[in-house]
Amino acid sequence: LQSKMHFVLTAFLFTLAQGIQFSFIPSPVIVIHQVAVYYCSVNHTGVSVQWIVNNTASTDLSITEKGIVTHGAAEMDSNLSIPGVPEFNNTIIFCIASGTVNEGSFFDTRNGTLLIQGLLSNVGDLVCTTINVCCFVCSWTIPYSLPEVPILGFNVNITSEKITLMHTNSTELSYCPSDFGIYNISVAGLNDGGEGLTDITQIILPLVLLSNVQVNIEKDNINQWILHITIQNVSVCVDVQFNA
Repeated sequence: LQSKMHFVLTAFLFTLAQGIQFSFIPSPVIVIHQVAVYYCSVNHTGVSVQWIVNNTASTDLSITEKGIVTHGAAEMDSNLSIPGVPEFNNTIIFCIASGTVNEGSFFDTRNGTLLIQGLLSNVGDLVCTTINVCCFVCSWTIPYSLPEVPILGFNVNITSEKITLMHTNSTELSYCPSDFGIYNISVAGLNDGGEGLTDITQIILPLVLLSNVQVNIEKDNINQWILHITIQNVSVCVDVQFNA
């Protein structure tokens, strides 16, 4: 789920013709698995508030069995709790104030739409390139997230024969493994909802050897020269390091 919710936590207070104050407070931005809470109240004993969720009363069994809870139904003060699950994305919430005031009827509504910030989608443009024969650098672009729901960083998995897990707040990471080989790199963003979708790429570090040649000359017991030549191939990549 990659979705959005765009509410500022603001109390809307309306003073109506009959002198009744009608207050409506929408939920702040939430992420998946959190709970959205709406508040509604009036200041007259002849008026009560109720909630409508997607054109259905919040106290209806079809609503309550999904985990939506109304506190203070048909009272002057009430709040509505909605679980932050994908099913409730784009849910339309109405608070209705109605009753009798000075032998006259009273009716007014306030509403909002609940949009939920889900897990982050894939990072964009994941690319890894070699820096030299021993190192490579990976970069990516950040996925979309609501301004009120910050991205907490990125989990990076680098695998060959073993797994190296790193966390970075940057969108670039360089890595110098201790050996040549094929490396699989996966990157996923994090927010308060957890780890998002993963992007995967692959890079190959070819084997590069340096030859270490040692030459020794000595005389044997009959005074003849003996030449000893030792050739040792050594990989140029020796130390593991990374920059995040």
